[in-house]
Amino acid sequence: SERARASGIRRLRRHRWSDTSPDKMQKAKKQKCSPAVDGLVKQCLGALKVLKKSSLAPPFSEPVDWKALNIPTYPKMIKHPMDLGTVEKRLLAGKYATTADFTADVNLVWDNAQFFNTEGSEIYDAATELRELFEAQMSGVPDGPLSDSGGGGSSGATLGGDELAQCKAVLREIRKKDIADPFLTPVDWKALGIPDYPTVIKRPMDLGTVSTQLDAGHYSSVRQVAADVALVWNNAMTYNIDGSWIYQSASKLKTFSDQKFSPLLGANDDAGDQPTELTFEMKTQLNHDANLLSSKDLYGMVGIVEGSCKKALDQTNASEVEIDIDTLDLQTFLKCEKYVQECLARQKKKSK
Repeated sequence: SERARASGIRRLRRHRWSDTSPDKMQKAKKQKCSPAVDGLVKQCLGALKVLKKSSLAPPFSEPVDWKALNIPTYPKMIKHPMDLGTVEKRLLAGKYATTADFTADVNLVWDNAQFFNTEGSEIYDAATELRELFEAQMSGVPDGPLSDSGGGGSSGATLGGDELAQCKAVLREIRKKDIADPFLTPVDWKALGIPDYPTVIKRPMDLGTVSTQLDAGHYSSVRQVAADVALVWNNAMTYNIDGSWIYQSASKLKTFSDQKFSPLLGANDDAGDQPTELTFEMKTQLNHDANLLSSKDLYGMVGIVEGSCKKALDQTNASEVEIDIDTLDLQTFLKCEKYVQECLARQKKKSK
């Protein structure tokens, strides 16, 4: 049976779909948008689908579990983690303002992998191949809006207002650093006599280019600006040997820029990642997580629903209570989601 019972509370009623085929489920998860936007979203989803079908994709399909992999240095080195699963969630939820935003996050997956792993390693080479595959898939996709509302909490397709001013201020601070000079302009690999540079570094970036693109309205989110700045340091640390002066300079500037962008990204995420519509995936996840709760914690969840969205409770059976996820309003859903995560975190802590 789809309904599990525990201590008098029937756990969450699974939301029902008249057609649960993959195509229908995909449509159910997507945000409603105009035909033009929908066309671009479908193209981006198509590119992700091709990536996920690759035998090389699994390590990049979900967040890096650095604890399970026993790599405690990962969160210290990778300040902006990203994976294809997260990209897909953000795309379906309308969090990307433009295809450039989407592309930046996908490329961040490869950049992180190549920055953390040594050149020639299996994961490094896989990232290289998938980057090339992604670039091929996106070659015919024009830059355009992926959300009618501008996505990601932005007021439009172009970064503006306080966020634009703050990003420019951070860039000015970085560029003023004495050790920033080598990073102000594109790497002239011909003049430097390093012909392998364009082979190793697939996406060159420099602070001057970031500033120019920022002034030209190329960016639509703080995340995209931070990703390009991080790419400057990642490229330098990927191409140059550990311990070299250029590597050390990039490392110091990476730490500095991460510190400067961190509060901006935090504020942007607080405002931009707040969902405006419940998706199939969100409901499925809550259903799964809530069924891991103890009976006592389930009672607590019932209390939340009873206090703010009583219509979602089915109390027709005197011996048990049922929560209908589909009937929950957005705010109650988010309260329940937060509560469930807190309960699971406590359970995990106790089990250690």
